[in-house]
Amino acid sequence: MYYITNHNDQVIAASSGLLELLEVGSIDALYKQIALDAIEFAAENDGITIKTPLDETHYRVEKEDLSSMLGSMTLVHLVPETSTAATVERPTLPPKAETGKEDDFSLLDDEELFSVKEETEEVQSSVTPAPEAEKKEEDDLFDLILPSSAEETIGKIEDGKTTSNAPVYIDVEKTAQSIGISPEDYNTFLTEYIDTALALEEDLRSDDQGKRTAATHTLFHLSNVLRLPVITEIIEQLKYTEAEDTDSAIQNFYDTLSRLTTARPETEEEEKRTSVETGTDTASENFKSFGTIDLSDVKPIHFDFRVEEAANELSLPTELIEEFIHDFIKQAHEETEKMLKAYEEGDLETIQKIGHLLKGTASNLRINPLSDTLYEIQFCDDPSNLEALIKEYWAHFIAFETQFNLKSKH
Repeated sequence: MYYITNHNDQVIAASSGLLELLEVGSIDALYKQIALDAIEFAAENDGITIKTPLDETHYRVEKEDLSSMLGSMTLVHLVPETSTAATVERPTLPPKAETGKEDDFSLLDDEELFSVKEETEEVQSSVTPAPEAEKKEEDDLFDLILPSSAEETIGKIEDGKTTSNAPVYIDVEKTAQSIGISPEDYNTFLTEYIDTALALEEDLRSDDQGKRTAATHTLFHLSNVLRLPVITEIIEQLKYTEAEDTDSAIQNFYDTLSRLTTARPETEEEEKRTSVETGTDTASENFKSFGTIDLSDVKPIHFDFRVEEAANELSLPTELIEEFIHDFIKQAHEETEKMLKAYEEGDLETIQKIGHLLKGTASNLRINPLSDTLYEIQFCDDPSNLEALIKEYWAHFIAFETQFNLKSKH
């Protein structure tokens, strides 16, 4: 197995064997896992140790300096040694079938710099490669910063509101099949996960940053393996929760954990039959329009925002923050259109959901004026105040967008 680092010692390319061992689908996914501290390449005098929340493996290394169009690089050949015992037991998934294909390099940003292939006759690793499940197309860090829709986030983390008591249904048959295990095994692993979460509560609430980080990483990876997106998102949010909000966020995690159920909910037919019997209509709700909002004449409200400060605070590369901001700007335009439509339809709940969605993203990116106004929209219960709040949000947003676009061109 090989990987390549640039002059800043950042991993920019990795062989497919290494990506498979670390259970990441691409070099981009590996890069972001490293940025999140979920995977660490720890250099030592006699080699390097690759650490994950589940285990760590030590390797002897053979390095070779490379010269490329992008500057000096280093090719690192990993020679496996005996790995340490895994610290947390995880579900055993079916190993990927051997194909006999050569081990190709995956390059960061898909740039065709060069390709290094390992010979199939190379010395076999003494460490059994981690099994690989079918991977869902997702980017952990982007999911943390940019949820894909308001509907996915509302009800999962209710900032400042009473946590929903609605059960969180797990389709055991479907989920177990996607992982490649039996429903019985899945239920066993799910029970073990809940037991592990309960055992780690003290670490999550600890003042020791190392204990909190280890507990968070463990719970994140296990929930990801078990395909528990609601739980995974809450744990992701814990990494960026302000200190004063940590206790409530942890409580929300355990409250949500207690609502997990494998009992199948009523089918749509049963719900319709129930609604007919009770004389209620669950198909739709009647809303009275709040009117229309014209944002074309809104004047920008300027404020200072520095990408570098946000990057430093989040301990992430500036380029990555800029990439997130580009996606946030695109998403804000789309969600604002939905917000205006909901306003015309008198749909207060949808407006609050969109406020919640965008507020979380703005807060994570440290765009505080935007976050503050969106917070007010999220918890606004008086429709007569919405127009002023939406216009104030938009005034901050267009100022931010203009400022960012001007700076990013220089």
